[in-house]
Amino acid sequence: MSKLTNSVVINLVEKMNPFRRSTAVFNSERVRQQRIAQSPQFQNGKVVSHLPKVASNESMSSVMKTFFFERSLLKPNTPLPYQPVDPDLFDTIPTSPRVTWLGHSSLYIEIDGKKLLLDPVFDYASPWFAKRLFSRNVSAPIERESLPTPDAIVISHDHYDHLEEATIRYYADKAVTFIVPLAVGRHLEKWGVAPEKIEELDWWQSVVIDSVELTATPANHNSGRTGFDSNATLWASWVIKGMSGSLFYSGDTAYDNHFKQIGERFGPFDIAFIEVAANVKQGKGFPVENWGHMQARHTARAYQDLQAKVLMPVHWSTYELFAHYWDEPIYDLLEEAKIIDAKLVTPMVGESFELNSELNTKHWWLNFDVNLEKTNLSYQG
Repeated sequence: MSKLTNSVVINLVEKMNPFRRSTAVFNSERVRQQRIAQSPQFQNGKVVSHLPKVASNESMSSVMKTFFFERSLLKPNTPLPYQPVDPDLFDTIPTSPRVTWLGHSSLYIEIDGKKLLLDPVFDYASPWFAKRLFSRNVSAPIERESLPTPDAIVISHDHYDHLEEATIRYYADKAVTFIVPLAVGRHLEKWGVAPEKIEELDWWQSVVIDSVELTATPANHNSGRTGFDSNATLWASWVIKGMSGSLFYSGDTAYDNHFKQIGERFGPFDIAFIEVAANVKQGKGFPVENWGHMQARHTARAYQDLQAKVLMPVHWSTYELFAHYWDEPIYDLLEEAKIIDAKLVTPMVGESFELNSELNTKHWWLNFDVNLEKTNLSYQG
């Protein structure tokens, strides 16, 4: 019996026997605590954070004022366009890795006949009481119920815009392996996932699904969902290697030397999915690296360090999470890409592409470019 089939049987048995489930969760937490105590990433039960502290001409109070009271100026005037995902697309096995962008940092990746779902979030990116502030600028291109069940769900960290409780609960009793950074499994077990279905990895540890190897690699970020669990769970970037291709996903991270380390150990990559935010310009804007994110110039530098052939920016346009205009990151990145001659792929939300085909680089956001004058950028397309 395969591990996935076996995990489904175990899950059904545990539903009929709550005591068995509670025992499994207890044992899982005991092992987790032992691993946390041995992990070089943790100290006294918390992940050691190395976030930079860059001086800013803009005060935090000014940033918060813009973020909470002037958000309407930052968002697009109308919902953004998307390409509805046709579930029939996934009936055919691609000859090279196929990528479907579901928005923000959510990716559906097919590689070597395996289906991977990265950081799936289909609705708002916050606790329920703040969902109006963190609603989507673009609809999810497919309902989770219509998406073919993946072989594995891969999570980078436990923030709301990367780990959605409703999605985890939906897949909890399905034949899915959950691959997460160390200690993130606590959330999953609380939401109904059997411990046997969870692979928790520390940095530089790997798990193999047939011919596909996934390795948790470093990132420079933070974690927590309640305000009382700060840095209690690990965050990670991910290396995905198969016979048909080599991919990298940054998760959320400030720029650091870990990109060069990953590039030296695992590069070159066929494609890198890297988060992007707007550059600080003439001292205006808050340096997002203080929050564990990257300005566009950092994204370009990470792409070079990783030795990636293609760069696909993620973590932009779907939500307003920073105090800059929704389209500012992509314009900044286009300028940075010119300087280093980077090859960009910029699909619309919902679009799919294969790595061995002509990549989609059309600038779909131009039709919704209500903020070009405000960004004071020169890019003309």
